[in-house]
Amino acid sequence: MGETYDRGTVESYDRWTEFSAGMWAWLLHKFSGWILVGYLFMHIPVLSTGVQSMGGGADTYTATLQGLESLLVVRFLEVGLLAVAVFHVLNGVRLLLIDLGLGLENQDRSFYLSLVVTGAIVVASVPTFLGGHL
Repeated sequence: MGETYDRGTVESYDRWTEFSAGMWAWLLHKFSGWILVGYLFMHIPVLSTGVQSMGGGADTYTATLQGLESLLVVRFLEVGLLAVAVFHVLNGVRLLLIDLGLGLENQDRSFYLSLVVTGAIVVASVPTFLGGHL
């Protein structure tokens, strides 16, 4: 009972620099999942506010949502949401393939590929999201 246990680098503050691609993939996947859950919880009240304004009809609902879409900050948040969702999906497919035994030896490369593809999709979508504002 009086034995000590050597925890190694667990208590080291510079351990973040020693993380491998797999650890960063795990952290980013968890973080993106929590962002998506938070978005869903915020999405419901926003849509319900638009529905409550439907007392004036469908035109009021449309005007409410168009008013939100006209804000530049909402457009930037949509680009961020796209980036989070695309990365989460691509990394999830990567994890599924790894769980099936495909690409076990190329896990790092597949993580970096998912980051590059996410970046390419987000950069290609910026003109669509911010078209009328820039």
